[in-house]
Amino acid sequence: VIAGCAHAGICNTVEHAKRVCGESRVLDIVGGLHLRGAGPQLEGTLAYLKNQNLPALHACHCTALAAKVALAQVAPLQETGVGLRLEYGDR
Repeated sequence: VIAGCAHAGICNTVEHAKRVCGESRVLDIVGGLHLRGAGPQLEGTLAYLKNQNLPALHACHCTALAAKVALAQVAPLQETGVGLRLEYGDR
C-alpha cells in the first residue's frame, strides 16, 4: 500500500486497499502515516498494524520520530528515502 499522506488514517487506507484489491494480506506500507504525536490515534494504529503482521513498513514524511519509534515496536520499520528501490518478488 502506497500512501502519499494518510489523511484518512492509515488503517482506513489499508482496509480500503484490501477491499479494492480483493486481498487480505499486506506486504508493505510505504508513505506518510499522518501520525504526529502520541494519543488515541497512535495507539489504535499501533494495535491495527501489529495485527497485520507486516513483512515491512516504510513510514516517511508526516510521521513523527516518536511515532516511528513506537511503530518499530510493532512492525519491521525500515529506512525510507529518495531513490529507495523496493522489490517484492513472488510472495
